[in-house]
Amino acid sequence: MNPTVIDTLRYADRLKAAGVEPAQAEAMSRALNAELTEELVTKTDLDVSTTALRTDLDAATVAMKTDLDAATGALRTELGTDIRELERKVDAGFAAVDKRFTAMDAKFDGLSSQFATQGRYVFLVLALIASLGLYNAVAPLVDKVSQRTGSSQPAAAKVEGDGAPAPTVHWTPWSVVTTAPQPARCPRLTDTRPP
Repeated sequence: MNPTVIDTLRYADRLKAAGVEPAQAEAMSRALNAELTEELVTKTDLDVSTTALRTDLDAATVAMKTDLDAATGALRTELGTDIRELERKVDAGFAAVDKRFTAMDAKFDGLSSQFATQGRYVFLVLALIASLGLYNAVAPLVDKVSQRTGSSQPAAAKVEGDGAPAPTVHWTPWSVVTTAPQPARCPRLTDTRPP
């Protein structure tokens, strides 16, 4: 806002020209000037106010920074505590999982030793099954060789103590079947004993 400047001499001359007594016109001119200039802000007033405002603003900034640093420090401390607690829980969870894996490893080791013991028996059973299958595969060849050579007793037919043919074991990949010789269904197992 521009300050209002009054030319008191000119104002007093105007009042005098209007018929006001000269002493009274000068008094009125001085009074009006004093009223208008009393509220005017000077450069000194502005400098003092600006300095005070800067001081207050600097103090507020320092206080706010101090509060912010304190809040940030407290938040970092709390966050660090939460992170350590979370790490502790995760470590405990992994330790529990490790215990479970250790227990499972122990169970697998036990099963492995059981399979190692039972594996010998399984091997023997498989060897027996394979040999029976080999016998059934080779028996027809032996019969043919016996027939060509004129042997009276083919190798494929065996006689039990009571004179009946012994049962023959047939092997298939999925089962072992023991049957007595049945000439109609299995021609190679016919009784070729001499009469």
